[in-house]
Amino acid sequence: MKSTVALAVATVLLTMLGAPSHRTLADDPDVRKLLPDTTAVYMEAKSVEYVLSHPFVKSLQSSAQFKKLMRLPDARKLNAGLVFFEFAVGDKLESVMKSLTAGGVHVAIDKKSEGAVLLANTESQEWIEEYLQKLAKLARTDAKSKNQPDPIQEADYRGVHGYEFQKLMVGNIGAVLIVTNKAELGKSIIDRHLDSTSDHLLNQPLFQQAWNAKTSQPEASQSCVKAFVDIDTLRQAGVAQDLLMGKAKDFGAELILGGVLASLNKTSFAMAELFLNEDKISADFRIPHEKAWTEESRAFFVGPNGLGHATTFVDGASLMANLSTYRNLSELWLRAGDLFDEKVNDQLAQADSTLTTLFSGKDFGTDILGAIEPQIELIASEQQFEPDLMPAIQLPSFGLVAKLKNPMMRKDLKRMFQTFIGFLNFTGATEGNAQLDLDSETIDARQIHTASYIKESDKKYENGLPIQFNFSPTLAFDGDLVIFTSANSLAKKVSTSVKQDVSGKAPLDNTRMKVDFAAIKRILESNRNQLISQNILEKGHSKPEAEKEIDTLLGIMSLLRSGMGSLRFDDFVRFSLELEIISDR
Repeated sequence: MKSTVALAVATVLLTMLGAPSHRTLADDPDVRKLLPDTTAVYMEAKSVEYVLSHPFVKSLQSSAQFKKLMRLPDARKLNAGLVFFEFAVGDKLESVMKSLTAGGVHVAIDKKSEGAVLLANTESQEWIEEYLQKLAKLARTDAKSKNQPDPIQEADYRGVHGYEFQKLMVGNIGAVLIVTNKAELGKSIIDRHLDSTSDHLLNQPLFQQAWNAKTSQPEASQSCVKAFVDIDTLRQAGVAQDLLMGKAKDFGAELILGGVLASLNKTSFAMAELFLNEDKISADFRIPHEKAWTEESRAFFVGPNGLGHATTFVDGASLMANLSTYRNLSELWLRAGDLFDEKVNDQLAQADSTLTTLFSGKDFGTDILGAIEPQIELIASEQQFEPDLMPAIQLPSFGLVAKLKNPMMRKDLKRMFQTFIGFLNFTGATEGNAQLDLDSETIDARQIHTASYIKESDKKYENGLPIQFNFSPTLAFDGDLVIFTSANSLAKKVSTSVKQDVSGKAPLDNTRMKVDFAAIKRILESNRNQLISQNILEKGHSKPEAEKEIDTLLGIMSLLRSGMGSLRFDDFVRFSLELEIISDR
């Protein structure tokens, strides 16, 4: 009976103990009418049967990659635990979960009682009573065998029989299971059911507004998980102050989230939904938005009148990842005094002084960042190395593509690039690192300026070429585009795959991204030995433990084909994410 108590605790969280009440919810099935109108967080999920029978899940389970993942040590250990569970309760886990969640599962947090509650529409009142008697007997038998007191306390409230287990209050109204950590919240749910009061979640105006807001998914799509958060309540309670008060702690956070933070500082609620499609899983997150919330300090993020949009310059078919976005970097840099605290501004002032020196006296914010349009694209790609120039650790190449405001800046940028390479050579020489050799070429009117690390013919590289040999910094010009990459090969690839936007209509997305997980997996596999060594050093694992952890990561990566995401500002801030799995069909 070892670990039986721990098993019972985990099981109780999902199945719990129940007792009959005066009536069922057959004529009033919406459990949202049981929840108080002071509910601050609410989430509902469809039944386990719906999820397991969905084509997405069936496609995932039938794939060779998933079957391979299930043969890994961690998966076998999990399966062994499930076998023990099924033996203890005398039923298959899948069968239990289907019966438990037959009508869906609901989770809520109430701001008045500061309690949380789980409501599950089970198969039937008879099923839950019969099944939970098994769990009660299991927990009590285990406690008795160890000479421990009865772990379950019982009580009645208005004719509803309830139980307390591990500080959880458990009861049921017909087939609806109720589990809460606050007795006050549990009693209010029973009161609301028995008295048929109207002070419930479904009548809360903010909830109605949020729940009925449209998603960016096709109209026929049905979410398998849907959640509502009362942001006003969380903000007033002091939860996640930096996030909900619109503050960024550093330059990077402001660059990535600034416009979203501005809306979080003002918005009243947030919604999230998860959708399953045949070979994809997608998620939508949205919060109300008004242009006035971002038109001043965060205009660098959303653009004039909130119309800043991403432009994709490069055909992403051959890329590992690309991210197109609207960010007025010059305006962000120059507005730093209004956006950051004194500490961050001191750091930026020091960086500005260094960068101005590096760029031959040009002001970094005005002359350098101000030379490019706000539409920028970040890219990454696998690298192919010559056999004699292959570094021990192989990294992807990455870069930035943007449009020049003034083509006359080419000469200045070329000179600054050469100064930058000279700086790298100077600092590298003091540390005994390889030196960079400058070169230039013109391909079909495209200018390409590159710097490559020199492999010394008389030097032995016993541990392979150092990590620096992943880099051949390159500056290229293609029409009015400027391309800066970590490797010459990527700059050439980009300059031959530039595409033009001929739609005549600006896209609505502020940011969009795409990731090729298969390419990422290939890079990780090529560095498997280095990842294992790093895991041993950083986590103190043995070699078998490190190998198991890295192989599990690779196994998970093998399930994914690609990922896409987008951020949009209209009447809502909308963030959408989509993951495509690898299917054998």
